[in-house]
Amino acid sequence: MNGAGMDLDLRTLRIFVKVAELRSFVRAAEALAITQAGASNALKRLEAQLGTALLLRTTRSVSLTLDGEAFYHRCRQVLADLEEATQVLTRARRKPAGLLRLSLPSSFGRHCVVPALGEFQARYPKVEVDVGITDREVDLVQEGVDVAVRFGPLQDSSLIARPLRRVRRRLVAAPAYVAKHGTPVTLDDLAAHNGLALTYHETGRPRRWRFQINGEPCAHAPVGTMRMNDSHALLAAVRAGFGIAQIHDYYVQDDLAEGRLVSLLDSIEPVPDELFIVYPKSRHLSPRVRVFVDFLVTALR
Repeated sequence: MNGAGMDLDLRTLRIFVKVAELRSFVRAAEALAITQAGASNALKRLEAQLGTALLLRTTRSVSLTLDGEAFYHRCRQVLADLEEATQVLTRARRKPAGLLRLSLPSSFGRHCVVPALGEFQARYPKVEVDVGITDREVDLVQEGVDVAVRFGPLQDSSLIARPLRRVRRRLVAAPAYVAKHGTPVTLDDLAAHNGLALTYHETGRPRRWRFQINGEPCAHAPVGTMRMNDSHALLAAVRAGFGIAQIHDYYVQDDLAEGRLVSLLDSIEPVPDELFIVYPKSRHLSPRVRVFVDFLVTALR
């Protein structure tokens, strides 16, 4: 082909792509609402402009030449990219509206995301927010959820994950408990203390406390007289002086600042947990999902 540097008509390229896809001038003309003669004449001009045959025509069928095959794949991608760019600009002009369904982990959702929703709705008053609080890993596509917040790396390749923030785990106790039972200095000291465990919703098993010593992760199985399947209940038990627990920092930061709790074994705290905001892959992300993801990443950074 010798058409380098020439200007090609997008309308003609669309006609060529449709003829190549349908292998018929008649069906392509019907699909594009033009005449068969108009489609045929447009492609004759295109071939003359390029200086090469793109189509092999018979009385019964249309097929692509080698040059036509290569040109078809390039044109199809160019038209798809142009369509996507057009939709991006169109969506950017549209004001976000409609129902936005969220799935949030219980403690983080209550303490960090829900308080930020007022500012989000002040910016986007036409977006209605439906919040689901659960520690279960929901199937976003099957359950019709737009956006979820999750701990840990993404396991599902059908989703997109954006880093949201990192959170520390803090080993905490009430001052009255420490005054009565002493302050643990090493992990071995924890065996002499009442460990309050948070259990997994799926299995009911207690979660291990995680630490890091000299860069190496290690775990401790808390042993005590109580276990809870709810972070709020666990925090209430710690505040009451029933024992020691390991809780994420965002949940206890006010208690630590105001002296209701004390932090223990800070020198061996674990690597922070990663939080992600996830949503289904889509070539055409809805405006309400796009603005919420950007908002939350900025608000919680």
